[in-house]
Amino acid sequence: MVAPSRAWRCSVAVARLAAPDRLLIPARAGPGPADRPTSVSRRVALPSEVWVVAAITAAGAALRFATIGSQSYWFDEATTAHAVGLSFGGLLHAVRTTESTPPLYYVLAWIWAKAFGTGEAGLRSLSAVAGTAVIPITYLCARELVSRAAGYVAAALAAVSPFMIWYSQEARAYMLFAALCGLSLLFFARARREPSTANITWWAIWSALALLTHFFGGFLVAPEALWLLVALRSRRVVIAIAVLAVVQVAVIPVAVNDLSHPLLGWIKQFSLHTRIEQVPIAFGLSTLYQSSLVINGLLAAALLAAVCAALLLIERESNHRRGAAAASVMAGTVLIAPLIFAAAGRDYYIARNLIAAWVPLAVVIGAACTSRRTLPVGIPLAAIVLGGFLYAGIYINGQPQYQRQNLRGIAKALGTGSGERAIVAYQGEVVAQPLALYLRGLPWNPPTEAPVKVSEVDVIGSPLQMLARPMPGGTKLIAKKNVDGNLVERFALDPSWYLSPTVIGERARALVTPTQPSAYVVVQRQPAPG
Repeated sequence: MVAPSRAWRCSVAVARLAAPDRLLIPARAGPGPADRPTSVSRRVALPSEVWVVAAITAAGAALRFATIGSQSYWFDEATTAHAVGLSFGGLLHAVRTTESTPPLYYVLAWIWAKAFGTGEAGLRSLSAVAGTAVIPITYLCARELVSRAAGYVAAALAAVSPFMIWYSQEARAYMLFAALCGLSLLFFARARREPSTANITWWAIWSALALLTHFFGGFLVAPEALWLLVALRSRRVVIAIAVLAVVQVAVIPVAVNDLSHPLLGWIKQFSLHTRIEQVPIAFGLSTLYQSSLVINGLLAAALLAAVCAALLLIERESNHRRGAAAASVMAGTVLIAPLIFAAAGRDYYIARNLIAAWVPLAVVIGAACTSRRTLPVGIPLAAIVLGGFLYAGIYINGQPQYQRQNLRGIAKALGTGSGERAIVAYQGEVVAQPLALYLRGLPWNPPTEAPVKVSEVDVIGSPLQMLARPMPGGTKLIAKKNVDGNLVERFALDPSWYLSPTVIGERARALVTPTQPSAYVVVQRQPAPG
């Protein structure tokens, strides 16, 4: 009897212990709430770095898209908008005859325009998407070469940089080029650490696309290729470099044609020393390089470089310093190598052509600011640079003289003529030709010298110009408006002039004073009804 009694007591005790558990069994079948993943649990599961980079990227995207259509096209963008509105064959012909970069961006923009149009916001959105992508790309480059902390700082610099925002809002190849160069740098760093077939292949792909976007891509790809070749001594690297060499050779004929294009002659109107001085200012403060108050760009760049170098030399972590050194080599080559070509007569040294150096420079600054032994100096340095970027961006947005020329406003001031009229632009085709996008009946191509009968002459000049006294006979001022530093004056003619565009330009010099040496004249024909 004892054994059953003990067995019974044990069974009762077990039942009592199990009873609370039985109370937790759900009344209906299927998984309980705790077994079903929720959106909250999924969000918590993501690494914190994803949220940080996503927040930085979202802020950068907002800065790029918020004002993307607020400024009108300038001359270079107008050529893009005109080209992508043509047939595909017409596009390729336009790129070959009027552009100064390889065709990849224009092909993508031609496809993009089919979906988003050729208006400012629609066409520029391709660059804005690429510019937004640069932010996480910059983070990944800095994390791969240095550390997560360096990545956060570098990504923040990319997000708020007025230089990067400016070209993210421009319908040109520069921001696509910057993104592709960033990806080339990223997979160079990964191949350097882990020389797998995948990493080397992706490095070759992004590098090839960069070469097909801008001729200056070689200044970044070449030192990367040499580094990988010496460090890895791999057959896979040799094959990748051979493929890139084929791509480079394939674009040489295009490069020879484009780099001798007469439209690039304006670059040499400014001394090489002046343009070198402008590069660090433009990289940091965008169009404020035009201000006479912002000077000594080389001195400021040298000071920042010295501070960053000192902070990195104090850092004891070898990987930290090696990654920053690799980024410095890439940026330095992009900035210095073109000067050799300039000395040889191929001088195309301007800030936007050097944009491939921007991401590696951001990596270097991020590395310097997050050096563990010098954080008391690095954190204020990061705050100063970021604050300077934000201030410059706000200031530029409030000052028309640092923005693109207001051609939409000029077109509005010109209004609608009552008949055929001549538009005389003393700033040349950079003003007159893009107006074809905003005024119906204005031809895109330069005018012929055939005589034309016009009943109105409109002059686009400087606010310093005044009406001639006395006015020439048969002319009457019918409208006058200052559009952000451009004086637009409209004159009715009675009797009408029947002259060639060149003679119209010469006669129009008598309407305002002081007279200008030359003018670009286009004739707007009255659009057909409907």
